[in-house]
Amino acid sequence: MRKILLLTIFMVITSGIVFGSEYPYIYKGVRPMGMGGAFVAVSDDANALFYNPAGLARIKNARGSILPLEVEVAKNTVDIYRDALDVDFDDEHETADFLREYVGEMSHLGISLFPNYSMPRFAFGLVGTARTDLEVRDLQYPKVDAHAINDFGGGFGYAQPLFDDALSIGANLKYIRRQSLNKEYTVLDITTGDFSDKVRDDLVDGSGFLADVGVMVALDRVGLENVRIGVSVNNLIGNDLGDAEDLDDHVDAGFAVDRQLWFTKATFAVDYVDIFSQIDADDDFAKRIRLGVELKFPKVLSLRAGIYQGYFTSGVSLDGRVVQLDFLTYAEEIGSYAGQRDDRRYVLRFVLGF
Repeated sequence: MRKILLLTIFMVITSGIVFGSEYPYIYKGVRPMGMGGAFVAVSDDANALFYNPAGLARIKNARGSILPLEVEVAKNTVDIYRDALDVDFDDEHETADFLREYVGEMSHLGISLFPNYSMPRFAFGLVGTARTDLEVRDLQYPKVDAHAINDFGGGFGYAQPLFDDALSIGANLKYIRRQSLNKEYTVLDITTGDFSDKVRDDLVDGSGFLADVGVMVALDRVGLENVRIGVSVNNLIGNDLGDAEDLDDHVDAGFAVDRQLWFTKATFAVDYVDIFSQIDADDDFAKRIRLGVELKFPKVLSLRAGIYQGYFTSGVSLDGRVVQLDFLTYAEEIGSYAGQRDDRRYVLRFVLGF
């Protein structure tokens, strides 16, 4: 029982960031990330609540997701979990030897739920996420750097089209309750009998209301058919979540174009996030670039690819309306600049909807 508890703490509660950190977020979404995160000028589904609420005006049909479960792992997560099953975490030497095997290695695990309902101009949903990473440092005296974020909340948004759909403006309101952890644990911390209590004591929490506003402009009237520009201002109010890790306010901009390619609908998009460098993590230009493409085939198949923070992303969706299955791979830059240190991740999503 103790081993299971410790594994749970390692893989679900703790995380580690090395030179830089991930940009703050609540929910990324499988479809946007398959397109390299370029979604500000696309935003034609419930993901608009996290990218650009003005895009809610582009929703064509009502859609609901009852049980949208996402599981996300990094390439090393399964190996670490499998090896940890054989470790006696009551033994200091055995625990230290296990940690030494993974010095400098990153492990990531994330679980997300985003049940939602969307219709033309409007969407609402609940969101629950638990995302983790861990890294072991110091070969001689191993330590686990731990950083964790667990979010729960919900929100709604509305968009109003104007001038025969040439312009849409939108806004949303979200409530988020967050727990976060940012600690370093030694072998002695881990092997003591009260480690689980120590982790729970180190968790801090907070909550707040967050608001985003956005605009989207269709350029058909100036001769650019099916071309759009989008701008989203995020976390206008309430980005201070008390003792928990805050969400920085920032402004994102995007460009998208739709084209019919044979029997597929193709969408090409490019975003630049945090255009005023308001996020404190770093000021790297390349980490803020997003490029993506989506190909929608008749019936059920969609393919996606993109560039996110300088790394390739890809995704595929099989959408049977009631049942949907998605797969995604992307890499998160955990260093201070693009190309320094990537963490390749894999996401599987299962949805029951209507």
